[in-house]
Amino acid sequence: MHGKPSNIDDEQLYLTRVLQLMDRQIAELEATVDDRQSEIVEMKRHFWDEVTVDKDEMFETYVSIMQQAKDLASHERVQAHAAKWMNKLRKHIDAPYFGRVDFVETTDPEVLPVYIGLMSVTDEASGEHLVYDWRTPIASLFYDYAPGPVRYRTPADMIEGEMTLKRQYLIRGGRLEAVFDTGIQIGDDMLQEMLRRSADTKMKSIVSTIQREQNAIIRDDAHDVLVVQGAAGSGKTSAAMQRIAYLLYKYRDSMRSEQIVLFSPNDLFNDYVSNILPELGESNMTQTTYQSYIEHRLVTERRIEDIYDQKERLMGTAAQLVGEDIADIESVAACWKASASYKLVLDTYMDSLKREGMRFIRFGTPKRTIISAEQLADQFYGPLADWSLPARIDKLKDWVLTELKAWAEREVKRVYRKLAAQPNYLGTDDELRSMSRKQVNKWLKLMRVQAKKLRFVEWEEMYLDLMRGLPTWTEQAGVTVQESGAATDPMASERYANDIGKRTVERFEAGVIPFEDASPLLYLIESVEGFDTFNHIRHVVMDEAQDYSPFQYALLKRLFPRSRFTILGDWNQAIYEANRMSSIASVEEMFADKQVGVIRLTKSYRSTLDIMELARTVLPYGEEAEPFNREGDKPELHMLSDESERMQYLDSCLQRMKADKLLSTAIITKDEAAAERVHAQLHALHPQLKRVSKHTKQFVSGQWVVPSYLAKGLEFDAVIVYDAEEQTYGDETERKLFYTVCTRALHRLSFLSVGQPTSFLNNWLSAIK
Repeated sequence: MHGKPSNIDDEQLYLTRVLQLMDRQIAELEATVDDRQSEIVEMKRHFWDEVTVDKDEMFETYVSIMQQAKDLASHERVQAHAAKWMNKLRKHIDAPYFGRVDFVETTDPEVLPVYIGLMSVTDEASGEHLVYDWRTPIASLFYDYAPGPVRYRTPADMIEGEMTLKRQYLIRGGRLEAVFDTGIQIGDDMLQEMLRRSADTKMKSIVSTIQREQNAIIRDDAHDVLVVQGAAGSGKTSAAMQRIAYLLYKYRDSMRSEQIVLFSPNDLFNDYVSNILPELGESNMTQTTYQSYIEHRLVTERRIEDIYDQKERLMGTAAQLVGEDIADIESVAACWKASASYKLVLDTYMDSLKREGMRFIRFGTPKRTIISAEQLADQFYGPLADWSLPARIDKLKDWVLTELKAWAEREVKRVYRKLAAQPNYLGTDDELRSMSRKQVNKWLKLMRVQAKKLRFVEWEEMYLDLMRGLPTWTEQAGVTVQESGAATDPMASERYANDIGKRTVERFEAGVIPFEDASPLLYLIESVEGFDTFNHIRHVVMDEAQDYSPFQYALLKRLFPRSRFTILGDWNQAIYEANRMSSIASVEEMFADKQVGVIRLTKSYRSTLDIMELARTVLPYGEEAEPFNREGDKPELHMLSDESERMQYLDSCLQRMKADKLLSTAIITKDEAAAERVHAQLHALHPQLKRVSKHTKQFVSGQWVVPSYLAKGLEFDAVIVYDAEEQTYGDETERKLFYTVCTRALHRLSFLSVGQPTSFLNNWLSAIK
């Protein structure tokens, strides 16, 4: 491309040229789609007219049919491709590009202006690239460098040169509204413009404002496992979504979106991020939650507790429900069962199963035993004893199927003789044999399914065997049970182990599998049966990675043996006792056999400077979080005399925020019970007020009441912390939960307190006096 626009008029002329080309291409593609549609309709109407049917030459008839089908499929492919590009051009014509760099290659003195957008735009008549896709190698210059010496890597070589200009554009509705010349950081003017906007119902792409450190995440291709520690609002999730779009572009010949899976905290979060890849022109990847996998994989009649019910159980109200002693035991159990120490206990228990302890389920009808549990154990610990546990299970399955086949043959004969002996039977001998086979096959089919699905081991009873002997197993493993962060003497450890075991048995017998036991139970099953694997998955993204336990990491690593991992977390927001990796180093240890990279995003772009400064005082020793310099309203603390005054204040707050046209407001309560109560009292005055629960699947703009732990990952224009008193947030273990609540607000943050405010605010209150 010759010549470079140097002023606003030239830039406007260039934009007009790009828009005209895109309009022309849309019209051509539209004509192609219409023409192909007419041809497809015509071919379908006259499909059989073009087929040569020859009864004597069926092969020629087959060839004729296949040729017609092939021609039809070819037209449909061309139409689908044209429609895809037409829609893509229509989607991006309002803002075809957002950035530009002027590049002079060392070996070529000609200046190359590179305009960068969400898709490439090429004049096919001249071969000229008017806009480059942001994922192309040369586009990385825009994100990584200031004007001056630069370089970028292509698949073939490293290209070096000089950047003489770096420019950003604000284009809306095909109109050039602003132009910014900038340095290495994407300009503050553009960022300020983006960040001033209200929170949206869906997370948006950050392509036009990607920072250098975020670009390192997006384009990292050197590591099997990339761990990202990102402060609240640092854009780690957005960067990860952009990373997936980049990988789909770079490996478009070998990777498809269905080969990528995202593990996110809940369905609400899945909905929140669901627009990013389509916005970037890619199909959505598979989105799921770890809880969904657990519930799919654990075949049980018991209810499997999820992490949110566990959080409610372990918060302050638990002591009122079950008593102080039991609440203490459950809290210690939740922390300890998420630790590497407990994993060692389970590994010790599983090692013992090679010698004894397997519990089996018999095969048979309600009235007859075909293969007893004792026979299964004899086979497992007898002829199969030299094999590994997964191999034994597999060979035991084969043995069972052989035994069932032999039983079926004998049983058909027995039933036949029994039926034949009945004096009132008038059918033929063949009918009698058929009836015998059907009767036997009904039971045989059920037992074969039981065998093939490996449903002949009493896993839950075996897990309870571990619980009943927990003091013994902890001693054999050489570990102690202790309160989080506290040294524990051997006598206390044995007492804890005994009490934890008893309480776990009680909960199982009540029909519930506690959340802290679900992953260890599945780990036991998978380790003994042999791990299911998803070998077709190429990339796994784990969000909120600080909330995954060693058991969960071990399971996911084994489930996806051929995958690369992008692991996103903020250890400042590790709010779940029974789902916690203590540090980034712990994650690195889990993947010690792979190439692991760690990137830290310390700058937060979500909240105003004052809100992030407050958050830093709440968590002074946490991971670094540097606020972006964006001014706004200062956080406020409102001291109220009683609950009635608090509800009146909330009423006035909601009215004021609606009048100020804030698109999203959250009243954040500590727990579900408070959220339900607040919603019930305010809903008559504010019928638009909605409540988030763990079952909420879609996030829309408006006014919400949200329990603290469900607010993580979301953002709101304004946040009102409903119960910011010491009585509610007074335990040191809740500091990170309170920090998480504070960092949900983009523009406004208010605290309401009846009585003494939480001590977590003391440093902030001292600073503003």
